[in-house]
Amino acid sequence: MSASMLRPILLAAAVAGCSEYKLSGSTDAGSADDTGPVDRPDTDPPEVNACDEAEDIDPGHCSLNVECDVELSSGTFTPVIEWNFGSQSFCGPPAVGQLVDTNGSGSIDSDDIPIILVYQGGIPGLGGGRVVALYGDNSGIAWETSTSYGQDGGFAIGDLNGDGWPEVVTADTSRVCALNGRNGSERWCAGGLASSMDPMGYSYPSIADMDGDGFPEVTIGNAILDGISGTLRGRGAFGMGAAPYEGTGASGNYGAMSVPVDLDGDGELELVTGNAAYTVDGTLIWANGGRDGLVAVADFDGDGEGEIVKTSGVYLSGMETDGSEVWGPIFFGGGTNTNLGAPAIDDLDGDGVPELVFAAQNQLVAMEWGGSELWRAPISDSTGAAGPVLFDFELDGYPEVLYADEGSIRFFSGLDGTLKYTSSAHSSYTILETPVVADVDGDDQVEIVLGHCGDGFTTSFGALTVYGDAAESWPPGRKIWNQHAYSITNVDALGGIPSPGVSNWPEFNSFRSGDVGAPPNEYNDLMVEILDVCEDECSEGKVYVAAWIKNTGNTPVRKGIPLSIRAGDGPVLAVESTTERIPSGRTSEVLYFELDADEIAGEQPVLTADENNLGIGIIFECDELNNIEAWSDTVCD
Repeated sequence: MSASMLRPILLAAAVAGCSEYKLSGSTDAGSADDTGPVDRPDTDPPEVNACDEAEDIDPGHCSLNVECDVELSSGTFTPVIEWNFGSQSFCGPPAVGQLVDTNGSGSIDSDDIPIILVYQGGIPGLGGGRVVALYGDNSGIAWETSTSYGQDGGFAIGDLNGDGWPEVVTADTSRVCALNGRNGSERWCAGGLASSMDPMGYSYPSIADMDGDGFPEVTIGNAILDGISGTLRGRGAFGMGAAPYEGTGASGNYGAMSVPVDLDGDGELELVTGNAAYTVDGTLIWANGGRDGLVAVADFDGDGEGEIVKTSGVYLSGMETDGSEVWGPIFFGGGTNTNLGAPAIDDLDGDGVPELVFAAQNQLVAMEWGGSELWRAPISDSTGAAGPVLFDFELDGYPEVLYADEGSIRFFSGLDGTLKYTSSAHSSYTILETPVVADVDGDDQVEIVLGHCGDGFTTSFGALTVYGDAAESWPPGRKIWNQHAYSITNVDALGGIPSPGVSNWPEFNSFRSGDVGAPPNEYNDLMVEILDVCEDECSEGKVYVAAWIKNTGNTPVRKGIPLSIRAGDGPVLAVESTTERIPSGRTSEVLYFELDADEIAGEQPVLTADENNLGIGIIFECDELNNIEAWSDTVCD
């Protein structure tokens, strides 16, 4: 019989496997009556027969989650050194993620202390460095390899085999390896990659599921490797994310820093370099006949697809989704030892459109798409090859720009380039390193993690410094910064790799930025309400469920929000998605599920708002524990 009169009950905790790499905001156009949040009492649940999907039910009203509407408390910017590690040089960037089960729960979860990865003991240009995994709360070394894996390159963190435990990917001059993130033991190593990597070891791997088959790939330069075995899946014939040495007197290129990203929204990722893009097997998608270079990607023109910013030696240019150069090249030479560093992207001035920032010898430059200059600030870097990263520490809507040059770490206002803080407790001959921003100790406040390159062998400041805020006012943030080509949506909060990959720009529109916050006084929150469970056809092998999603946040959310259903605490059985954006204080349309009775018999139907079939959501919410509702009775007993 239909159980329309039975009311659902709210589960007290999230179902295992529902993880958060959530996003915020909306880019869809609103309807005429959607002018802002409206806090009305919940609509009485409509009379719905889940067996009759043809019923046309109007969306209802719901109350806002007022507990999320807290008074804005802007932070301050008073960095202070929390701790240092080591005595040997480490250029970086470091990588941060939760790799070790520090709380003994038997799995990686949000309460585990993050791990910071560094190389130690190597020689510039030759590698030989061990991997050292540090507890982010400064409680010691979690593990250390006895084998050398790199020195001047980067790391990537991600779950390569889908077992819930992230791996660590390393790179040197000709070899990429994957290590067990729990103890550093070797999973696999892939050699013979010298032609796809930087000869000095300035190589930065990435992890992404390029073809959306549920099994991530590892990319390095123009090479694509199988994430489980390390076997070569393909190699591109043109660029590899390297820039020519110009103004230095050196020959050749520096860097191997390609970016896997879904430029055109077709669900499959391209491996993007400065002059070409490749499929997962290395097949050429486009080549523009231009120079290779270091790239970053965002939607600058609002067309829903990714545009590419490229620094190439002493030149800067912008490229469309198809690789065609649409502005530039702009010349930034004139120095005796000039290279441009990798760019970062975010909305620096609060106008809703992203800007780019990069280092050009002794100047840090911020620009609009198209090449008009926003501001310029002095730095001390004769090569300029290091890169900035971005984060809004003060919650004022304007991200700070962090840059470490040859003798200082400097923090600038993203709005106008004003110097906000500098510390001389740093030295580097600067290659392609950046700082990173993450909550490394689990205190619900982000920290800044910075490697010290020194002279390539030793430094006066140790290998690594972690900065916090003297006033403890910095906001919460993610506990992961997994690779140089970090863009928030490229990795789940616990190291899972999204499949299919998710473009950053529909929600954040940033690159090499850790800023996941909504504008001040805005918040997202979603709940689910089960409207009916129909058991009329249990004997015929079918159960029907009807529900809608409630937007209890004060901003609208985009269409395509997934709603999952499980049998008790089992795996996801099915997912339905909304077809229209949901205004604040309103519900979605009614979503209907048709299930095989034998999959759910004897269990409670459990529904989760904003969860896809992989247990991943797409909205960053102020309350992640109120998304789940269970029917109050078991079905088809």
